[in-house]
Amino acid sequence: MSLINRARWARSLLVAGVTVTVLTATTAATAQAAPAPAPPAQLSALAEGSLATYEQKLAVAVKFGLGDDFALLEKADRDFVIAIWNHVKGNPAQVEVRVAAETAFTSDPDLSYEFITAEVFAAFDRDVERERVEAATKRASDLARSAAAASIDVVADAALLNGSDLDFVRLIWERVADDAKWPKVKAAARAARDGSDADRSTFIATGMAEAARQDIDDRIAADEAKTEAEKAAERARASKKLAANRIGMAVTDELLNLPDRDFIIRVWNFTADGSEVQAAAIAATRSLDPVVWKAYIDTGLHQAVDRDIQIALDRKYQADRALAQQIKATATKNKDLNLVHWTDKALAGSATQLDDFLRVGQYDLDLATSFAAGEVLPSWSDTVAWTNGIVNVAGICCKLAGPELGVRTEAGHTGGTSLMYSGLDNNATKSYAYLKSMALSRITVKPSTKLTYWIHPQANTVRPEVKAANSTCVAIDLLFSDGKNLRDSGQKDTRGNRAHPAHQCNKLTVGKWNEVVVPLGALAGKQITTLVVAYDQPAATGGYRGLVDDLTITD
Repeated sequence: MSLINRARWARSLLVAGVTVTVLTATTAATAQAAPAPAPPAQLSALAEGSLATYEQKLAVAVKFGLGDDFALLEKADRDFVIAIWNHVKGNPAQVEVRVAAETAFTSDPDLSYEFITAEVFAAFDRDVERERVEAATKRASDLARSAAAASIDVVADAALLNGSDLDFVRLIWERVADDAKWPKVKAAARAARDGSDADRSTFIATGMAEAARQDIDDRIAADEAKTEAEKAAERARASKKLAANRIGMAVTDELLNLPDRDFIIRVWNFTADGSEVQAAAIAATRSLDPVVWKAYIDTGLHQAVDRDIQIALDRKYQADRALAQQIKATATKNKDLNLVHWTDKALAGSATQLDDFLRVGQYDLDLATSFAAGEVLPSWSDTVAWTNGIVNVAGICCKLAGPELGVRTEAGHTGGTSLMYSGLDNNATKSYAYLKSMALSRITVKPSTKLTYWIHPQANTVRPEVKAANSTCVAIDLLFSDGKNLRDSGQKDTRGNRAHPAHQCNKLTVGKWNEVVVPLGALAGKQITTLVVAYDQPAATGGYRGLVDDLTITD
């Protein structure tokens, strides 16, 4: 019996058991004038807080090998998504599923339903594709490095294959440093080692093999014991060896001793259909001119490999742009404007910068904004962070519906814009207003991560309702994917004050910009999902107003 069928069968027994219980209870009560019984608690629990059906959740559970977890299948949508998140959060191979789940269960409730019915499968496929691309990229890198190493008769080992390009170049330089056979390879390796990333990539792709060819040619030319015919034959074998190495074809004496045209036919049969190397090999084979054959072996194959590489890079770049546009569209839908900002920056950069963003950068974001045009702007304005997140706080004046939080054209710590907060506290024992500002994702707290912002509490010179002390009872709060938050974490800023709005009261100077720095290292590993600007003042009434600027979450 499959997992899906077994889960369906188990659920049918659960529902049948509930039905029998209902019938028994109803029959026993028929003779009495008691009110109709309430729906069984089990049935209510199955539907409460859920839009997704049992079958839809079952499909997700089976995808992750959890089809036998019947308790999971009965969870409400958001709790189900959290359970999936807990299942994958420690698995680096499922990072797309993790971030999709975090976005879903920390945002609009409808996103949990969308995650269950569609987004989880799309995220799963993105993880699979990312793993496939990483594996293909590693194979291509291994082939290029193996071919480069083979040009100096070195078999590439794990140290040569698994390190960075700089590591590879350094190891090659060390191997030839005292070898008189390879002076040009040594010089090329030194230049690449001391050069740029692009220089090292070129050295691996073509430079090392070309330098090796020159060294071989120089040795052959200097060998006075050989006739010119013998030197020509040795050069031909060396060219075939370099050509075979370039495409990863096993080098044997039998291969190197083949006539040029037969060697090219071997290349034709070895290479992928539709490749530039194969097309050029077919064209050379059609010719009956030995000069054409020699040119293909000496240079034509290498040029064709370069064209294949460029074609693959162009295709990858277009695929990367399409993926980045998809990330941007999803982030825009989810109001994750920080991810939109970083995606736009990657799209505007080079192919390498875009690749770095998609492979690594998108999963390790920072936040930095002064709320100016072109920077990261708030996802929401004047929006309560959670149910009952505003208690005994009204609009500061002018028939405003409630406390305010939004970007204003008011001079910031730097620039001409800032994030303004305001409200009117109307209770002397319990008052607070937690307003969400930014939806965030892919920001992981590290031991060195810091929250930094500048805050300018205002006095009644701005509005007569404002009480200066109240304006200081404001702080940035962060919500994490595990349901915890910064304000209740006990963390302190660098001045020794708790990172809680109520503990900032009278700790800030009114009428000037104050820098607040909160080290977050003790919370390392947590994922930030929402940035909140909070007022919390239990002991006084009156208005409050102020500005926030130059907000960063960085390592």
